[in-house]
Amino acid sequence: MTDESKPGLLSRIARGVAGPLLSRDVEPLEGTNMSLWNSIIPNWWSENGMSGNYYPGNGLLADRTWVTNRCLQLNSQQIGSMPLRFEAPNVAESVEPAWVSNPDPLYYPNGISSLIRALVRDYYGWGWCLIYITARYANGYPRNFTRIPASRCEPMWDDSGRKVYKLGEKYLDPADIIQIDRDCGDGWLAHGTSAIRSYAQLAWGLQAAGNQAMAVNNGGVPTSVLKVTDPNRKINAEQAGELGTQWDNRTRAGSGGPAVLPYGLDFDPLGWNPKDMALIDTQEFNALALAAAFGVYAVFLNMAIKDGMTYQNPAMLGEMWWRFELRPTAKGFADALTAQALPSGQWVWFDAKDTFLQIEPQSGNTGQDDPEAAAVAADSQADSPPAAAASPAQQSRAPGLTVVGR
Repeated sequence: MTDESKPGLLSRIARGVAGPLLSRDVEPLEGTNMSLWNSIIPNWWSENGMSGNYYPGNGLLADRTWVTNRCLQLNSQQIGSMPLRFEAPNVAESVEPAWVSNPDPLYYPNGISSLIRALVRDYYGWGWCLIYITARYANGYPRNFTRIPASRCEPMWDDSGRKVYKLGEKYLDPADIIQIDRDCGDGWLAHGTSAIRSYAQLAWGLQAAGNQAMAVNNGGVPTSVLKVTDPNRKINAEQAGELGTQWDNRTRAGSGGPAVLPYGLDFDPLGWNPKDMALIDTQEFNALALAAAFGVYAVFLNMAIKDGMTYQNPAMLGEMWWRFELRPTAKGFADALTAQALPSGQWVWFDAKDTFLQIEPQSGNTGQDDPEAAAVAADSQADSPPAAAASPAQQSRAPGLTVVGR
């Protein structure tokens, strides 16, 4: 870009509305040349693993919070386990690109599923994932590609309104990048946003409640106190400490017999409920809300379902998860790969027939133990097109929502 280049429309609008995004007009602390904003606050973010990023809800927070970490694993492994199918008008005469089965033999030697899992984890954790093309065929379409960790490369706008990708000190060619965003961002970002971005307060609350629970379980919260009832008896801090130590040693080493207190002292148990002190209900609420941000149901986290929203069988639960969370994500990946890595007329899709189970007549399960499931299977068969009217490719696929990208 030359000095004569004019800023792009997005850049001009952003400057006119918000000005420099990270500039702060702050006064130094009294008697010093140090700014509170530029010293203490950035140090707090850095101590919590978020240096250089003032958005608390990002991939770092999602990775360090137990429930969101588990959600990342569930969504990524489920989509990664779906076979990626290649289609063309005449599949028998078409050459399947190498990346469909093994896109990066060096860093992901186990095949496309390992790479998809890593990309989906970035997609949910950071809000975007980046595919970097490393080799091309003679026709210009990708032969191999790999993943650029989202934590190491954040898409940005330059002064001309174009996206730039900087990895370390090197600027990457945007023509070699396939970027897949979770959402449209906030309108100013050049990428999507993390699934946990708006749930950061709940994630921090869950971690704080977990720390409180550890303190309760480890005896950090006293369950009783020794009171001085004699108004004429005064004890200092040292005497109080010695008294507490003697009481603790004797009760721990005792055989369960009654304790004998000297005159002027009284034993008073505290009425705190350990469950309340451990913030169990708060942890459960925060965990369920965070799981909902990732489209993961409570039963997958071994958490009880209260007040309804139950599922009759695993097939129904798997289909719900597939319909409303996994399918939109998988279709977005398939559409991006189809649009940017394949010539016109060819496409890829994720085969999700293993995501939920279907009762079929030839399986030997007549549904006698589950009449509702049997009725669902009968309706599915009634809605399915006759086999004679379907093409060979369609006959090989499971009916219903098992094809993505068509």
